[in-house]
Amino acid sequence: MLRVRVATGAILAVVVVAVVVLLPLAWMAAFFHLVLLVAAYEWAKLCGVETRLGFVAYAAVLSAAVALFWLFPAAWMPGLLVAVVFWLVATGVVVSYPTSAPLLRATPVALAGGVVALGGAWLALVVLKAATGSHGDSAGAWHIVWLLAAVALADTGAYFTGHQFGRRKLAPRVSPGKTVEGALGGAAAVLAWSACAAVLFDGPVVGWLLLGVAIVAAAVVGDLFESALKRMRGVKDSGGILPGHGGILDRIDSVLPTAPVFALLIT
Repeated sequence: MLRVRVATGAILAVVVVAVVVLLPLAWMAAFFHLVLLVAAYEWAKLCGVETRLGFVAYAAVLSAAVALFWLFPAAWMPGLLVAVVFWLVATGVVVSYPTSAPLLRATPVALAGGVVALGGAWLALVVLKAATGSHGDSAGAWHIVWLLAAVALADTGAYFTGHQFGRRKLAPRVSPGKTVEGALGGAAAVLAWSACAAVLFDGPVVGWLLLGVAIVAAAVVGDLFESALKRMRGVKDSGGILPGHGGILDRIDSVLPTAPVFALLIT
């Protein structure tokens, strides 16, 4: 299973990096919109939607939000701020679980949260890709690559550190398998990668380390929030489209909060 997981991850990494670096903004936005629609289907299922009409309606709402953001760039920064605020609220939901379970069971609330979470991540990638460096180069594309690598390192570091040294449960009521030691291992990997970013992007080390801390915190919240949704539905994975990983949401749950946090802070 580990070999399957690694192979799937490697293929995904090559495809996503090629899309981010090689495609122009509009084509990259279209690609991630398609990914978003698959994730929206999984999110809707976790919220209790069972009918084809419900899935189509939800996809239409999300696509309309994406289209509006694309047409009105003046709304990009406010949109990122709304997404970040949503994840701050989601932090409270995770911390207070299972007291917050009724909120997650409220289908309209959970579906609205999905539009903000999924749309906010898409918007963040667009904002980053559209950004230019001091010399007019597309520095934003490489910022996206760095961010996705940071999230992968957080996940990998947490997995192996938790497997070897994990003793204390991080959030047993939400996800019994996650440990404090695993989270610290993921954080160490991200902070090392953040120090490298200071060299790669010619910026202050302290600033990148602080960004790394924010990314680690957001990644943990995203992971646990999806775990809470899955626990409400009594499922292990959000889907089965990715061998060794489960669904699209299982692969991008940490990207959903980290992307708007990173985009807002770095811009």
